[in-house]
Amino acid sequence: MTFKLNRRQLLSGGVGLATLGFVGPARADDTPIKIGYWPISAGLPFYTAVEKGFFKDAGLNVEPVKLASANQIVEGMIAGRVDGSANGTASATLALGDFTSPGFMKIFCSNPSNRSLVLDQFLVAKDSPIQTIGELADKRVACGPGIQNVALAKTVLERNGVKDPSVIELPIGQHVAALAAGQIDACYTLEPTGTVGTLKGISRILESGVISKYILGDPDAPWYGGSASLTTSFLNTRPETAKAYMEA
Repeated sequence: MTFKLNRRQLLSGGVGLATLGFVGPARADDTPIKIGYWPISAGLPFYTAVEKGFFKDAGLNVEPVKLASANQIVEGMIAGRVDGSANGTASATLALGDFTSPGFMKIFCSNPSNRSLVLDQFLVAKDSPIQTIGELADKRVACGPGIQNVALAKTVLERNGVKDPSVIELPIGQHVAALAAGQIDACYTLEPTGTVGTLKGISRILESGVISKYILGDPDAPWYGGSASLTTSFLNTRPETAKAYMEA
């Protein structure tokens, strides 16, 4: 698979300034910047910055903190265990956290997705007879953990004619295995789950870009489902470091 990104896309993804060399001089602040993340493809800008050394080049000590869900990332931010969220952290979960603890964070970058910039999708087993989302009535449908995934999965099902849908919350890393074991009939999930399942010959993509199509009403509309953020406490106490981090 080949990815072609133009300058605008790099900038919007949170990577561009570092790749273009706007990293500034090395800084003396070696205190770790703890960033919560969970492993989905929308976190690619953060993974890239870590693996390619963009943060190190900017004189920053970034410590990735892997967590099981967006809920755990937000809880960690509110509790002060992490300083921010990586790209791909559910925007609605961040908003709910802000409702609970007003002003606890600031979003500085969001990831757009649609039918072309694929993130969200419904999967079924490779040999499943199911051909449309509308056929998922009375089927066992899973989704990722958290209120954003549950609400979106149910709404997409409803808009495909499924009455009173119910979904099972499962960690995204378990979706392909659950399809293979026959524990579920379908799942609403996020990349790279669909790609992994296809490459392993286990699952089949039923439909991609479902949020733009069924929630926003336009398959090409950008859905900003995931966002990068920093806590207000971090921004206030380490403003220069925060600026350097956001640039990188």
